[in-house]
Amino acid sequence: MREDVDVFLDRAKKFESASEHFFKEGIYDLSAFHIEQSLQLYLKYILAKEIGYFPKTHSLSRLFKELSKIDKKFKEFYEKNEIILKLVEDAYLLARYFPRDYSKREVSKMIDVLKRFKEEFREWL
Repeated sequence: MREDVDVFLDRAKKFESASEHFFKEGIYDLSAFHIEQSLQLYLKYILAKEIGYFPKTHSLSRLFKELSKIDKKFKEFYEKNEIILKLVEDAYLLARYFPRDYSKREVSKMIDVLKRFKEEFREWL
């Protein structure tokens, strides 16, 4: 079971690395998509590790809501970063189904939120 859960962490790191690559290349739509995938997998990793399951959803807001049942700091982080997190959440659908250009500034803010998440919740990762 532990090995299965660790796959989420490994993939989250790979998506994060891919997001940094695309950002450096100026491919902001794919960078945003990979940020969303990375954060989604970090959240699912924590849920799977701590409670043994996670909702089958791509919704970051729903995953944060589930995590808030474990620790209120997840809710506080979500509320503090809600606008950017909703932009990250939208990146999943928009990258797959609708053309959407992202600016360097937008994606930079998404990267910052991902880094703050990892810093604030490093003991969970």
